Amino acid sequence: MDVINATAIETAEREYLRARVRNVGQIEGNPYGARIFANGAFPCFQVKAAPSPMFNRIHGDVSAEPQAMVDLLQQNAAYSVVTPLFGAVSSLEPFMSVAGRRLERLKGWTHMQLACAIEHATLGQHAFDIQEATPQSLLAFTEVHASGFHTKPAQRAASQASFGNLHTNDALKIYVIQEADKVVAGASLYLASNGVAYLGTAVTQKGMRGRGFHAALIAHRIAQAREQGAVTVAATALASSQSRRNLQRAGLHVSHAQSLYRLLEN
Repeated sequence: MDVINATAIETAEREYLRARVRNVGQIEGNPYGARIFANGAFPCFQVKAAPSPMFNRIHGDVSAEPQAMVDLLQQNAAYSVVTPLFGAVSSLEPFMSVAGRRLERLKGWTHMQLACAIEHATLGQHAFDIQEATPQSLLAFTEVHASGFHTKPAQRAASQASFGNLHTNDALKIYVIQEADKVVAGASLYLASNGVAYLGTAVTQKGMRGRGFHAALIAHRIAQAREQGAVTVAATALASSQSRRNLQRAGLHVSHAQSLYRLLEN
């Protein structure tokens, strides 16, 4: 594992998720209880109304300052916070000991992080008309996203708010594919401050899968990132998923694995 490249990918993902939590917090009155704070140089964030591991994370340097990370996990346990650890798959054990405390790996939350230099990416051909989201299609995208990821009704509003209103953050872009004036697929692109173009969440409407929408959205986002001067493209996928296969066909290769861990009670 190239530690420098892996760290850059992790940094880009943190920025992307923090940006989405910031969008939630910018709703007047902060009704969903979004909070962003720091652990030294590392951003941490929480969304009370959406206890998903996507939005409730403590970041830190487990090697240099393990106690600080464990303390924050303890202090914010009410938010079901987790911490991401990364490395080779074999190094991410079901249980880890950090600063004398025991962490448990979340089932289903070990993902592959993939990346390549953007000039080495392969842009597959497709015939779909892919457009940047408008206010109307953004709303439709969030509905497809909530359905595709089985977001619980009580958490849908916070999840939808996380994508902003198209003017919240210029680094976060949403692209959609429409058929018969209806959004059938879409995906996000985040242009991180370190030059990494992070291919964020992507979803296709149930019943419309298998038609190449995901691969087309990968190619489109890479092309857009090239135009914006990104130097690296990165993404996250489950090891055995079609998403991983599509990303690898586009030239991305596995950099490392990331697992999410929670603090066990004493």
